[in-house]
Amino acid sequence: MSLTAGLYMSVLGPLTVRAQQRPVDLGPARQRTVLAALLLTPGESVPPERLLEAVWPRNPPAAAMATLHSYVSNLRRVLEPNSPPRCRNRVLRRESSGYILAIDPELIDACRFERLLRDGRRLLLEGQYKAASRTLESALSLWHGAPYPELCDDELGARSAARLEELRLLALESRWEAELAQERDYSVIAADLATLSMKFPTRERLSWLRMKALYRAGRQAEALKVYHHTRRLLADEYGVDPCPELQDLFGSILRGVSVARTARPGAVI
Repeated sequence: MSLTAGLYMSVLGPLTVRAQQRPVDLGPARQRTVLAALLLTPGESVPPERLLEAVWPRNPPAAAMATLHSYVSNLRRVLEPNSPPRCRNRVLRRESSGYILAIDPELIDACRFERLLRDGRRLLLEGQYKAASRTLESALSLWHGAPYPELCDDELGARSAARLEELRLLALESRWEAELAQERDYSVIAADLATLSMKFPTRERLSWLRMKALYRAGRQAEALKVYHHTRRLLADEYGVDPCPELQDLFGSILRGVSVARTARPGAVI
């Protein structure tokens, strides 16, 4: 059995670790930050200087390196509590180039999320809409808050969190596209998309999905209204026109013709 088989680490929300389905006490805030920084690149060597930067973005104390070593030692004990004394640690170990968190990516929720997103997108493009919807829903269920909150003041952590938030939006959009393709209750889908669009009003793909749901629900005028609202927002905020896919859908709705189940694979929206 793998040494880390009973571990599960979550960064899609406040950092948590479970061992054999029980929560692990990760200690004080800065000690948790050390583990969060290691989880940005699992299996890769992280220099101590990089960990210092993550834990103390500004004005590190004089004894910062000694404190860091103490944090790492404490984390080793909680992550590998049954390791014999003086035995080389295998979960969190030190190499010449830095510290390595040696854990299967499938035991980290962010890695699982990205794998499920890729699988769901592939199923969507293959026309396996029901399977795509289930897979994408599983991916989204892993989220419990903003990613990597322990690293909000760290540049690399903030970039990683922003990337994950963008992928979460892609997963949401892909899931709704799969739901639309299954001919569910279009009015319910349109209502859910309206709520999401309020948070991201210039997100063209959300407008595209909402327009399609409204049109298929027999609400042509409302679908056209969504287009005009999006066009005005894009012009006011960015000085651009809607993307070609959104304009094409607007033209189809205006003419009253049927629309495709999903966006074509190469669509940028």
